[in-house]
Amino acid sequence: MGALASMFGRKDPRTPVKNGFQRLKNILAVHCRGIIGTLVPLIVLPVLIKKGEHHRTVAGLWFWMAWFFLWQPVNIEVTGFIPLFLLPMTGAMNTLTTTKCYFSDNVALLILGSMMHLLINSTGVDRRVILWMLCSGDSCQFSGKRLVFKASAAAFFLSMFCNRLIVTSTIIQLLVPAFNNLQSSTSGYRATKADYDVMRHIVICAVQTASSIGSVAIVHASFATMAMRAIFYSHPPAGYEFPDVFNYLQYTCFAFPTAFVMFIFNFLYYVFLMNFIVKPMSGNSMVYMRNMLHEHKKSPSMTVPLTLHQKLRLVIYFAFLAACMFRWMDWFHTGWTGFKKVVPEVPLIRDATVAAIFVTLLHIFPRTFLFTNYVTARVKSHIGPVLKPDSPFMQWNYFDKNTNYGYIILIGGGVALNTAIRVSKLNEKIPQYGEDIANLPWVYSILVVCIIATVLPNIMSSVAACCVLLPCVLHMAPELRAALRQDEVAPAPATPPGPWSYSYYLGALAVSMGSSFGFALPFLYTPAYFCHHTGKVPINKMIKYTIGSVFICIIVLWFTVHFFAPVIWYDKGVGIKTYLVSTTTTTTEAPPQD
Repeated sequence: MGALASMFGRKDPRTPVKNGFQRLKNILAVHCRGIIGTLVPLIVLPVLIKKGEHHRTVAGLWFWMAWFFLWQPVNIEVTGFIPLFLLPMTGAMNTLTTTKCYFSDNVALLILGSMMHLLINSTGVDRRVILWMLCSGDSCQFSGKRLVFKASAAAFFLSMFCNRLIVTSTIIQLLVPAFNNLQSSTSGYRATKADYDVMRHIVICAVQTASSIGSVAIVHASFATMAMRAIFYSHPPAGYEFPDVFNYLQYTCFAFPTAFVMFIFNFLYYVFLMNFIVKPMSGNSMVYMRNMLHEHKKSPSMTVPLTLHQKLRLVIYFAFLAACMFRWMDWFHTGWTGFKKVVPEVPLIRDATVAAIFVTLLHIFPRTFLFTNYVTARVKSHIGPVLKPDSPFMQWNYFDKNTNYGYIILIGGGVALNTAIRVSKLNEKIPQYGEDIANLPWVYSILVVCIIATVLPNIMSSVAACCVLLPCVLHMAPELRAALRQDEVAPAPATPPGPWSYSYYLGALAVSMGSSFGFALPFLYTPAYFCHHTGKVPINKMIKYTIGSVFICIIVLWFTVHFFAPVIWYDKGVGIKTYLVSTTTTTTEAPPQD
């Protein structure tokens, strides 16, 4: 083993390359992702794809996307372009049908909801709340365990209403310098003092896991949830729609209690780590930590009181949440949009419309009312500094810079993949390969899905994991959904259905929430990325400390999906129906006029 380790171990970069074997080793060490990521599809796809057998083409597409997501030889957003050229070129789907998959009401909500999510961040209120929570209490409240609680609580609750990446980055930027200063100032007393590098690793891991857990409580706060909605609602054939089961109110009634239970157990887990791995902080260290954190409260941006437009942004954001929450309630088939329905179970106005109304108005309304001076001023000197148009509540540059448009392509690729599975009839073959899971009792079957859904985002990006796994879950069992018109009754099935035939939407829910719990590896646009790059937590430490969080999320998610979710979404044993919403209008030519 020593010889093998020395052969592939790191050497001085100034060591000259003497032979071809050393060059090959360097190529494999530096470019292994690119070589393995591209070479394997080049070998597998020609064998798998056959002319005229579209289900084999779609299966090859599925493998290609999953392999690229796993090895990432290119950016994951680029992988979303693969269906756009492969499906039309092979004849599996035409170009028009494929391109329609890349934008829908849920993709629009992804962008508009992300902009609304930045509304509180743009006011600086999130930073004020973080400092208020971190600096609360006397010096005894700055021990390692108390910091775990205060920092993770701030990350959990703020990630529901603010951009979780900005929240995580802000907390880490406040804590890391303080821990580094403590580590350097106590370096001569390491035998008797706590190792503040280890304490920093634990606290930062607690922050990033709490941030990811908190983001699943609100629909638009997690990209994986939006990916699930986009794929799920595009699942029925053309002209048919699901009822709006994953509306804001019902989803939050399930997701918030689930996330809160996860947060409690996750916090206790990191307190356990703090007790058994790190020595307690001394009184002087607590005072030192308190003083360093209180220094941030003296900055000018923190001492200036909130302006009127900042307070109005808070009110407007929560008004937006209220409008989305009560837009539609599938329990009663009503809401404030119930005045216009496609069918009684399907509303005409969706969440993207509500978000578009708020985003548009916030780009129109000015932050101040100085323009009224033109009307009220008696002399020119009373007009004041109104020399140019006032900026709006939403400044496009800020919101445009912090919105990730690349996920439009990534989620669109997932929708195109799921649509191609149905069009190519590959969905008829998936139950044969998934019968080992589908034939298990429901309690064990959904546990397997929760395990896969939570482990997968720890080896690939969370949205990519959802796009790859969700089509398999949606097609796990033979389809059992009757296409109904208004006032029709669902026909009785010919054979007794299995649990997956009418509860696949719970599997989709488990995939969407489980895909948000990517804690172990620092993928881009995740809190784990800031944990590693800003918090300077090594990857091996991230894996070591967050494996317990992954286990907690699996158990809690499985328990709530199995026992609690049927209370929120009561399916009456017949599953979610699809409703025929397209109508054919016949027009007659007008008679000629004399």
